[in-house]
Amino acid sequence: MKFFLLAFSLLLAVQCGGQEIKLFHEGKAWEEKGEKTKALYYYELSLRENPDYEPVLKRMGLLLAESRQSQATSLFYLEKYFAAHKEDIEVKRELFRLYLTTGYEKEALQILEEIRFQGSKDILEFFESSYLCLTRNTKQKDYLKTLEASPLASDPYYAPWIRSCEAKN
Repeated sequence: MKFFLLAFSLLLAVQCGGQEIKLFHEGKAWEEKGEKTKALYYYELSLRENPDYEPVLKRMGLLLAESRQSQATSLFYLEKYFAAHKEDIEVKRELFRLYLTTGYEKEALQILEEIRFQGSKDILEFFESSYLCLTRNTKQKDYLKTLEASPLASDPYYAPWIRSCEAKN
């Protein structure tokens, strides 16, 4: 009887295991079609199966970061993912942006320090100017000029950073 229960439990675990992966792929398929709400639904289902499933933490965080109303939730998912993946540049830059726009200067500065030792000169200069423009009350025009002259200025991802600095002037 004991063997039967153990075998049944193992069979049940195998059948249920991997459900978070299937749900993640379903969400990813919807995301690729531009159906972000459906993607978020499947990602949430995946996290119900496994709250620490890292691919979903990243996708949820990045998708939610697109909405101002979801920035706090986005930070939760991205921080949880980033704790195990400090080398992920995409998540690092998104966390930096979210920290700056939500007033978490200390956390943004910590990422800036990491970039100082890991990133390219152009990226470091852009991030430093963004940080200084959005956290200081003087010399915004100088920081804005640096941002506009940066090779990153032509990247659509960074355009809102420049607009945020412009709005502060």
